[in-house]
Amino acid sequence: MPIALITALISAGGLILGSVIGAICSWFISKFSLNEQKRIQKENLIYQQQCKCQEKYTNANIIRLDFCNAIYQSIRYLQKEEKYRFYSSIPIYKDYHKIVASLCDEYSLKELSYIYQLYGVLEESSKMIEFYWRSDLSDNIELRNSYKNVLKKIYGDNYLKALSKNIDDISYKELYSDCLMKDGYRHILESLDEICNIEHE
Repeated sequence: MPIALITALISAGGLILGSVIGAICSWFISKFSLNEQKRIQKENLIYQQQCKCQEKYTNANIIRLDFCNAIYQSIRYLQKEEKYRFYSSIPIYKDYHKIVASLCDEYSLKELSYIYQLYGVLEESSKMIEFYWRSDLSDNIELRNSYKNVLKKIYGDNYLKALSKNIDDISYKELYSDCLMKDGYRHILESLDEICNIEHE
């Protein structure tokens, strides 16, 4: 066999072998890159879900604190009105519409409306309370009505009965388990507690 032919066959074989090895290496690299990409995407998805859960937990805690504080402060003031000689506000989260929107997958439109309505009452009452405390007006009818409006929104006609509670000894769970409270708000307070407990576990 001529040397030129042998050389040509060796060169061709080398090229074919190189191409095969190159193709195999490319396949392994592509497969590794694809697996790595899937792993990164999976980790990113898990991280996003964790962030979303943490955000939901935080926002549910804020709403729960706002509502609970409003009830405690209102009952406490109306029970001891004549003894109150210091500023007693009803602080609320100012951008509440943002944190309520983050819980839209947890509540129906009707339930979200309940939350927004209560925040509306809390916002108005908070402004009135701050105005009357800082104005140091002797006529505190409007001040009293601001606290009363909060309780009326949550307890309805039962708000006077709520004033008989020893508010300083009532836990949050006892507060939202109260049959005097409107069903809608009792359910919301209970579900907020569940969200906070589930996310915290």
